Amino acid sequence: MITVNKQQTKDGLLVELVGAIEENVHLEQMIGPLKGSLIVNCKGVTRINSVGVKTWMKYFQGLKGQGIKFKFVECAYPIIEQLNMISNFSCGGEVESILLPYSCVKCQNEFVASCTTSELRASGLTVPAARCEKVDCAAQFDDDPEEYFYFLED
Repeated sequence: MITVNKQQTKDGLLVELVGAIEENVHLEQMIGPLKGSLIVNCKGVTRINSVGVKTWMKYFQGLKGQGIKFKFVECAYPIIEQLNMISNFSCGGEVESILLPYSCVKCQNEFVASCTTSELRASGLTVPAARCEKVDCAAQFDDDPEEYFYFLED
């Protein structure tokens, strides 16, 4: 099950998705009518199954068809995975930022750091350096950059 936290801003609606996007999710009902643009924070998405993908695509393709602008921020791994597997998963929305997984070399602490897609593209898809939150030592990217950033390649 997913929870949708909403906050109206001067530019439109900011929604935070928390949980799993599955067969019981009805985004159009949970998000409701829109006035202006939509910003979707995906950092809390823990899972998305095949029915959830269909629901996602239907909802966001519908918004695109209505001319509503939308973008995705802080995309967690389940969203990154779908962006890499389904060529039009963003349905024309901008993927503004993603979460990058890191692990500490010293204490094995695992954490994520947010990075904008524009920064990643400007760096030639080079993984940004990160410091461990617990012991302030070097951390390493905890995935294959070529696979993780595949959806960003032009």
